[in-house]
Formats: sequence, structure tokens, C-alpha cells
Amino acid sequence: MTTQMLIRKINREVSTLRRDMAMIKMMLTSTPRDPEGEYRPAFVNKMLKRMAFKRPVYRFTSKKEFLRHVRSAK
Repeated sequence: MTTQMLIRKINREVSTLRRDMAMIKMMLTSTPRDPEGEYRPAFVNKMLKRMAFKRPVYRFTSKKEFLRHVRSAK
């Protein structure tokens, strides 16, 4: 190969790498969107308040304990 051909080949590879890097940067910096849509602000506020409320955390070790808790929560 001649020097001119090598230079062209390297230029093509560099331009391909630049395009790839531009795509990667665009993907990394774009804000992810919820495919189902945005949540209503009222719903978000309600959930945040529920998370802040200190409720007991239940740890179930058996099926019977879980069913007992679910049935008593009515």
C-alpha cells in the first residue's frame, strides 16, 4: 500500500470512530424517558409521603404468616 492509501484508510477509520463516539455521547447524556408516560405529580407526592411514613416492616418466613398478614390488613 502506498502512503496515500494508508492515510485515506486511517481517515475513514477515524471518521467512523468519531461518529460512534458521538452516538455514545448522545446516548449517555440523553435523559431516559418512561415509555408508558410521565407520572402525575399528585401520585408522586402521595408515594413520597407514604415512603416517609415510618411503618413497621414485615418479614415473612412462611406462607401462613404472609396470608395471615394479608387477610388481617382489610
